[in-house]
Amino acid sequence: MRIKLDLRPRDYIDAEKTQVRFGRIVALVIVLLFVLVSSFTFVYGFFLSRSLRTERMQLENQIALMQEQGARMNAELKRLQTQVKDFGKALMILQQELPSIEFLSVLEMALPPGVWLDKVDISAGSVSLSGFAFTENDVVSFGRALSEASVISSVGFPVTSRVREDERVLVRFSLKCRISDIMSIGGQRDSADVALGKEAGR
Repeated sequence: MRIKLDLRPRDYIDAEKTQVRFGRIVALVIVLLFVLVSSFTFVYGFFLSRSLRTERMQLENQIALMQEQGARMNAELKRLQTQVKDFGKALMILQQELPSIEFLSVLEMALPPGVWLDKVDISAGSVSLSGFAFTENDVVSFGRALSEASVISSVGFPVTSRVREDERVLVRFSLKCRISDIMSIGGQRDSADVALGKEAGR
């Protein structure tokens, strides 16, 4: 049987036991702090991960919605571009054809009984007329009636000459006119409508 005896002083032995206990307490506190910090970090990371996942899903949905809207806007833009092209073609046709139609309507109303035409040549913005009349005054009246029409911007001075047809002396004439642009015709009509409205209001 062996018996261990510690022959060191009592104060030394108590101080050594106190140091051992203090070291264990410090180590235990450190372990507890590590466990607490690790647990808090894990919980915070878990909730942060769920929040980021939710935000990512929302962003993905928004991106998909914006892509769908972008596709619709591109389709609408293409449709509008096609429509603008169609309107441009229609406007070009109107600018080319409508003044000519307007001129023929004016020509029918401006033509006096003593004047008849044998040739009408309509080109871009201009018209060449030639025909016959009984007198020069009929030609002048015809030119004056044309110059008063809004569709005609200017009327050239008529060129006349006397010819004999079927034992009758007639006046052969030719003149040129300038046709106004369709935009200016519309502006003149609007101004005329406004003027008529003011006169009616009076």
